[in-house]
Amino acid sequence: YHINDKWHGFFIMNHDRAHEKSNEDFNNRGFAHIRALNHWKPKIHIESFLQKEYNYFIDLENRELIGGGLRINPIDELHIGIGFMNEVEVYQYSSMDHVNLKSTNYINHTFKPNDSMAIRNIIYYQFKSTNLGHYRILWDGNINIEATDKISFHINLKFRYDMSDINPDGNSFFEITNGLGFYF
Repeated sequence: YHINDKWHGFFIMNHDRAHEKSNEDFNNRGFAHIRALNHWKPKIHIESFLQKEYNYFIDLENRELIGGGLRINPIDELHIGIGFMNEVEVYQYSSMDHVNLKSTNYINHTFKPNDSMAIRNIIYYQFKSTNLGHYRILWDGNINIEATDKISFHINLKFRYDMSDINPDGNSFFEITNGLGFYF
């Protein structure tokens, strides 16, 4: 959403729930993220964001965060973000809420080899401000191919590695999904 030449933002929301025949949760996760950016100087933006997430696959009952920072755009299709966030996490098998001030940093790059294909990678590196040994690496990659002006194909790759009080030995998972897009 663009308000004017100085402000823009976006909102993303995803909910995924599935059951097996026994009515047990097979998949239960959700994610909502809102981000606002201000064009402060040429190629430099000030950004702020809010996020809420849950993912029963990794025993995450609730994750809420608020943060902000700088987004630098040194060349077209490349964004580098540097910022801080306050994060609150609640896990299923933990008796306490985990509240952390973290540094959150990312690189977002889109490569377009031709007019019908786009390859996008976002890599996040987040670390706890009081313990550099507690960190999270996230990778979101996707390939979008526009078959026609109404149909597209998508391949999405996600990787998460988390080293924290909850996961002192590290914990990771990899996910691959694909789909079709229809434009109306």
